[in-house]
Amino acid sequence: MTVTGQLDCDAIIELARRESGAHAWHDEALFARVAALVGWINARGPYESHDLRAMRQQVQRTLVARLRIALDRANIPAIADERIERPVFIIGFPRSGTTLLHSLLAEDPEAPSLRSWHVYSPSPPPGAGPIAAERIAMSQRLVEAWMDFCPAQKMMHPYVDKGAFQTIEDEEAFTLDFRNAYPFHYYRVPTLDPGAVMLSTDQVAAFRWHRELLQHLQWNTGKSAWVCKGPSHQMNLAALLEVYPDALCVWAHRPIGEIWASNVAIRAATYDTIAGHPQDWTAQAKTHVTAMKAAIDRLLADKLLDDPRVLHLSFREIAADPLSAVRKVCEKQGRALSPGFAQAAASWLADPENASDRFGRYPYSYEAFGLDRGWVEDLFADYSRRFGL
Repeated sequence: MTVTGQLDCDAIIELARRESGAHAWHDEALFARVAALVGWINARGPYESHDLRAMRQQVQRTLVARLRIALDRANIPAIADERIERPVFIIGFPRSGTTLLHSLLAEDPEAPSLRSWHVYSPSPPPGAGPIAAERIAMSQRLVEAWMDFCPAQKMMHPYVDKGAFQTIEDEEAFTLDFRNAYPFHYYRVPTLDPGAVMLSTDQVAAFRWHRELLQHLQWNTGKSAWVCKGPSHQMNLAALLEVYPDALCVWAHRPIGEIWASNVAIRAATYDTIAGHPQDWTAQAKTHVTAMKAAIDRLLADKLLDDPRVLHLSFREIAADPLSAVRKVCEKQGRALSPGFAQAAASWLADPENASDRFGRYPYSYEAFGLDRGWVEDLFADYSRRFGL
């Protein structure tokens, strides 16, 4: 007989304590977020026994990594003294050139960036000594398991095949502190949906955690010129700049009508695979586009759009001359593009292993989701006018 049920939050926390060694460490706020995520999952149950085991493993793995960071911070007080100065944040809606720009800026030999293994195996911090090969290998296996589970990711997220060393989005880092449920880490939750991407509403606290993670990874390494990427950060500029007042936000823009079909298709391919059955994305697409319209209207009223700490770049200029876009970022930072950085970025662009279509191109279509492109373009015409698109 198939057993159904729900996750046991107390058991997950106790198992994570035992695995991490954090027996005496306690953070009520963290454990409340764990309970909120588990409650969110359970509310969509009950689940079969094999799903419960797989989900528990993913939640527990994330909590173990988070607890080990807490222990490191307690044992190495100097981590909390690390200064994160003048970080760069690539922001902008998906499919606007953000990943290309992030990848190129991450080629700067002086600029650290978040990688997959930093989330899967963050402890001990890199500054404590050489990274054990198995930490990288374990992270590689976990990324490969996700690619095997959802093969379409290689067409839709063209650098996921970099495995343990792929650059990642800040939204993925927020998952480590139980502020959301990024699908790469919770794909064994069959009821996962896009609503879990950002469960936390306290964005200032989320960015404070982000800073703690950067401090952890920066300590004792001698590198501090961070390059980060967050596709949702433009919606939370005030919180980002409160925590990082000297940050540079590089905002990539593209007409929403050119990218909306691909955004819906990515969600459909990802979450249908997780659910194991096709869902009605026609209804969801219309609901989401209406909500997005309201969000962008609020965004266009934000005075921070004209803040000198925000550099606006169009997708067309990024795609036409990526190195020129990189140079503009450096100039905005008040520094020259070094010969070594320029050569590394040019080599990255020339490498066929970095071609965005090396796994083929996904055929994005508005018709597949019952949407009219002209209607979408008209809906977001104010955005295009505001940024000269």
